[in-house]
Amino acid sequence: MAYLGNLTCRECGLTFTARWGSFENADEYRCHHDHVVHVEPSSGTVLAVDGDVADGRTLVQLHGLCPVCRTELATGLLPSCPVCSGRDHQVLLSGMIG
Repeated sequence: MAYLGNLTCRECGLTFTARWGSFENADEYRCHHDHVVHVEPSSGTVLAVDGDVADGRTLVQLHGLCPVCRTELATGLLPSCPVCSGRDHQVLLSGMIG
């Protein structure tokens, strides 16, 4: 399930709108630079990178690294603050996306 909402950065106080969470039949991974990688859970095949169709590689083939910047991918990261890059936010959901 994907979410849309306002995030208030606890580090600098900025409130911004963002979308995060996996989409139907995909897990979401993020890297330190906020590139978003959607992966098919059962096969580990990368479906999309930053919204663009991927080349069919798997997370194993990528060694768990972002295909854009080669930093480590992780699940469960909220989008980073566009001002200070912090990830500790107060969350106010606007809704869920299909």
